Amino acid sequence: MIIAVPVSRGKLAKHFTKAPQIVFFNAEHQLLETAENPAMAGGCAAKKAMLNLIKSRGSTMVLVDQIGERMLGKLLATGAVISKGDSGQPLELVLATSQDNARFLTAADQGRPSLNHAKKGGCGGGCGCGGHKSKEEPASLLMPVTSAPALSFSGFKKI
Repeated sequence: MIIAVPVSRGKLAKHFTKAPQIVFFNAEHQLLETAENPAMAGGCAAKKAMLNLIKSRGSTMVLVDQIGERMLGKLLATGAVISKGDSGQPLELVLATSQDNARFLTAADQGRPSLNHAKKGGCGGGCGCGGHKSKEEPASLLMPVTSAPALSFSGFKKI
């Protein structure tokens, strides 16, 4: 078993994608690797890179404190067990209690609502995250104007 832990200042990071590093442990909680978190670059592509890093290391468990529902859903889709920890506790204690079934997150709606994503109408396009809505074609300059601004005329001024 490989356990992926987003870490900030030596503890479980409060927010999953904003952790500066991801640390990987084996089943005996021995450190295997520390990697820089690609999601720190921001955007959908960076978050996808973070997800790919976790998958590429063969992680079968991921520890989280706060996580968005979209990212939680993507992690659950990998088949990994997602365990909720407390970022206020020492990392050793978080690892020790991670296998408690009561801590497991099993549905995307157990994550925090993705308010910014909804507010923006998706992530904006081109990154391959699958969250895009089709965009309308930009209006052509050659297309007829369907509504014109109202004009008023006050007459000519005599010179």
